[in-house]
Amino acid sequence: MNLNEHITLWNHASIKMMDVRYVLLEQGEVVREYFLPASAFLYAVRGRANIWLDDTMHSVDGAHVLHGGKGARLDIAVEEQFEYFLILYKATLTLPASQEWVRFIALNKPFQHQYGFIPLYPLSLQEKVRHLFEDWMKPEPLDKFHARTLFYQFVHELLWQMQRQGIEPIRPDLAAQALRFMNERYMEPITLDMMADLLDCSTRYLTKLFKSKMNESPIRFLTQIRMDKAAQLLTETMAPLQEIAQQVGYPDAHTLSRSFKKHYGVPPAIYRTKNLGVDPVLKLPRIRSRSAIVSSRPLRYIDNVYENHYQISGREDLRMFKGNHSATMAAATLLLCFTLLLTACSSGPNAGNISTGKGGTEVSGQQSAGQATTQPSSDAATKNYTDSQGTVAIPVNPKRIVDLTGSFTGNLLALGVKPVGVQLDLLKNPFLDGMMDEVKAVDSSFSPETVLSWQPDLIIVVAAPELEPTYQQLDKIAPVVRLEYGKYSYKDLMLEYGKLAGKEQAAQDWVKKWDEKINEYKPQITKVVGDKTVSILQPYASGIYAFGDYYARGGEILYKEFGLKAPTFIQEEVLDKGEGVIHLSLERLPDYAGDYIFTSNWGWDNGNPEVVYGSSIWKNLPAVKENHAFFINAEGSYYNDAVSLEAQLEFIVESFLGKK
Repeated sequence: MNLNEHITLWNHASIKMMDVRYVLLEQGEVVREYFLPASAFLYAVRGRANIWLDDTMHSVDGAHVLHGGKGARLDIAVEEQFEYFLILYKATLTLPASQEWVRFIALNKPFQHQYGFIPLYPLSLQEKVRHLFEDWMKPEPLDKFHARTLFYQFVHELLWQMQRQGIEPIRPDLAAQALRFMNERYMEPITLDMMADLLDCSTRYLTKLFKSKMNESPIRFLTQIRMDKAAQLLTETMAPLQEIAQQVGYPDAHTLSRSFKKHYGVPPAIYRTKNLGVDPVLKLPRIRSRSAIVSSRPLRYIDNVYENHYQISGREDLRMFKGNHSATMAAATLLLCFTLLLTACSSGPNAGNISTGKGGTEVSGQQSAGQATTQPSSDAATKNYTDSQGTVAIPVNPKRIVDLTGSFTGNLLALGVKPVGVQLDLLKNPFLDGMMDEVKAVDSSFSPETVLSWQPDLIIVVAAPELEPTYQQLDKIAPVVRLEYGKYSYKDLMLEYGKLAGKEQAAQDWVKKWDEKINEYKPQITKVVGDKTVSILQPYASGIYAFGDYYARGGEILYKEFGLKAPTFIQEEVLDKGEGVIHLSLERLPDYAGDYIFTSNWGWDNGNPEVVYGSSIWKNLPAVKENHAFFINAEGSYYNDAVSLEAQLEFIVESFLGKK
């Protein structure tokens, strides 16, 4: 992500100030292993120190600006009395916002990026920071509000100076951060969810990234670290096994013994007897702390929308998992009320207009949300479904689904299920023309009042932390399933939709027919393309986006299904790194264009695509000269649901083979 993109995303951000601190450290003082609880600016006023943000050292002498994201490790070694301000903040997407911006921020995580530089005009920044701190320390709400306005002025001045100095934000190495965290905190209870939350990324993304660097999953790597340390303690000390277990992150000796035997093939007692006094062979290299002393645990924030204070007790931030849905209790209450009502009215003729049919007992007339029958029916039954936050009870056969995912909704339509309500952006999808009659829509604010009026029995959304307060309100209306973007392949996602809609067989049938189409066309297309390369490019206001194999635009079909080659740069920087999209400059277009190009305008900003398409660079590309540049439907390119993929497949086949 370049600086212009970074600035654009600041324009779409809503900021919550977490804390502003002033710190004065004396010569020789050290700050060790402080993990940032939120995104942060460190503004050094005077003095000299070496500052580490993760593995990057900054030699600071006087005015200096540093930025790091949540989970980054901060270390400071003071050489001369050192004075600095630390501004902690949380940035979320301003609502309403298009799903494209939600996905873009989720993938690029701009507020996690790191940078550090000496400002050209330090006095201007220093004045704003001092006033910001002074107002923040005052008790009046109006002063806090003024501090927030000063923060925006500080960021504006900072970005202006970065632009003039050519400073570019750098994406942090999340795999290295996770590795260091495990090596330094292996004695604590650590879960994959905890690390992903600390680093502000999904568990799937962290696992994929970590395995690409270490050839092992994070949790298996953590187990090896713990086993290595346990073996060391067994052979270098006579500590009892229970104590060793607690030292290496296990709750008791039994759990450690079981893991140890599985790892080394022998129980801990036998291992100790055989190796006492002998240094064990380390199974993995270790990254060691710069200090042999375990650091004290830092003060923590409760990082949610409503609270802003320290957890002095030192307990971990609680992660919220859904158990049985709160709506279940509401439904049970309504069920009891209606049962009593029906029982009371049953003595009258035709009481309640109740009739029994093949599907069990049903109430005639217009059915409203919350109605229940006097006898159990398949429609009223629930089942457990595991989404990105935990287990949620959903209807076995939902009848009134509201799908607010935008890019996934076509999966329901492919299963023959028409939702009662959708996200407004979905109506832009030309591939769904004629399929959305009488379907209601809501903008990306997802107004709970509007959704409530649709009387849903199931709501499906894309997991997004910045929308969680709204989702929690929707939870009170009907069960909400949060699907994590990028977690599933599109075929697996179709099967998940089959589970959600009670259409498992229909979903399996779709996947089978899809595979048959791919198997029919793949040999023909690979014969035409051969070893030539294919790219997916979309111009936008500040350059060109190149897309990978899971970010729609036909990438799933071109790269995953047909196995076509990407240009070397796109292969290395997008596909191999598991990225969905990357920003590229127009000047370098010949280096990554490919022999075949699928393209259209990005369309989510005010950029003019003719800056690219009208340039001599574009017109002189071999793919353009040979008519191998295919213009995909700009509005339909955004979606990768089943209906849209079928349309994209048809276009791709027609482009390569000249037939539908």
